[in-house]
Amino acid sequence: MATAKNKSDFFTYKGLPFVRCKNFIYYGNPTEKHIIFITILETDGSAEELPTRVSVELLLTDETLLPNERSLKKKEKSSLYEAFDLGQVWLERANKAK
Repeated sequence: MATAKNKSDFFTYKGLPFVRCKNFIYYGNPTEKHIIFITILETDGSAEELPTRVSVELLLTDETLLPNERSLKKKEKSSLYEAFDLGQVWLERANKAK
């Protein structure tokens, strides 16, 4: 008899959900107070479509707030790695400061 594996619905990175939909990336647990939202604004036009301009935001998950009130921090970076690295630091600090 086969047993069902306990699979998550989302890809996880460092234990947190990481979801991409086209040029938008959500990182963080939606049950926590904060998540990271990354938008790929420009790519280099090559076959690999490497991001050359990326926006990263620290957002509150409280859906009762207006969208512009949910954004706590926002910054543009020149690569996805830089944006994700900065966003991960923001997320760890924000969720630790409960």
